Amino acid sequence: MFYKKSYSVINGQKKWFPRACVVGKTVNTQRLANEIRKYCTASPADVHAVIRALPEVMKFFMDNGHSIHLDGLGSFRYKFSCAGNGVDTAEEVTPEQIVSVRVQFIPECQRTVGGKMERPLVQASEFIEIARKDEEVSK
Repeated sequence: MFYKKSYSVINGQKKWFPRACVVGKTVNTQRLANEIRKYCTASPADVHAVIRALPEVMKFFMDNGHSIHLDGLGSFRYKFSCAGNGVDTAEEVTPEQIVSVRVQFIPECQRTVGGKMERPLVQASEFIEIARKDEEVSK
């Protein structure tokens, strides 16, 4: 995993934290399909077609109140943001309070031989710092 140094102002003080970052170009559907086909008997075109259909099928089930679990990957469900638009009673709750709808992803959790729970998708084997642009110039 790659990270860079980033700061936030908290209670008037600058505090530094590692922030996850990406490097290089985004991996597109076609490249993903080409890589997946190496692990199964499907052709890149077949894999690509399945990946392209996945969002529409997931939306159908999630719109109908289901969460989605993909073995080895994790679970997806809708989450609402109401941005402080709370009301005093349950009778006053309406969909107009919803500011945005997000999809929450929870990585697959697996029990190890020792009984410990792990999330293989997000287990970091190594953290690598990416220098900020202003640090590169000053060196």
